[in-house]
Amino acid sequence: MAGGGDSVKVAPHDLAIIVGAIGLIGAIVISLFATSYIPPVDFGEDQSNQEVRSLSIGVLGSNDKIIIDGNPLCNANTSCEINSIVLHLDGDELPNPEIITEEDGSFYTTIPVNGSGEVTIEMSGIGSWEFDISAQRQIPVQFIPAILALIMLVWGVWRKMQETTEDSDIEDVVSSN
Repeated sequence: MAGGGDSVKVAPHDLAIIVGAIGLIGAIVISLFATSYIPPVDFGEDQSNQEVRSLSIGVLGSNDKIIIDGNPLCNANTSCEINSIVLHLDGDELPNPEIITEEDGSFYTTIPVNGSGEVTIEMSGIGSWEFDISAQRQIPVQFIPAILALIMLVWGVWRKMQETTEDSDIEDVVSSN
């Protein structure tokens, strides 16, 4: 130290409390504001192919499912339909999924994907569509940072509660009054 003083010793559990609290708050804030927005896709009046989204799946060896919900944005005088959905896993084409169509023209499908890598979702259709595409993960990797931060916070608080005060003289004076 420049002034000749000594530095204050900081216990590891005090740092764990600070890092755990910041990590937990950060993980909660990120999960609240991190939404995946996919802008509406316009296939046009003639059938065309469009790459809609890419997802990373199979993190830590899990077998994930891809869930696709589609809603048509067509009015009465235009037609909207999805003809096919093609998935490419790291360049290899996966089997075509079954598309379940509702009465209002919307559809949904759940596609189990074994393996890991980058999945590219390509669709063939007509008209304008709004999609909600997500990965239902077998291992919820999005919670790992929050769980680690919570463990650090709990350990730090527990360890802090185990400390005994170094000034027993002060405790005697306080308890005698």
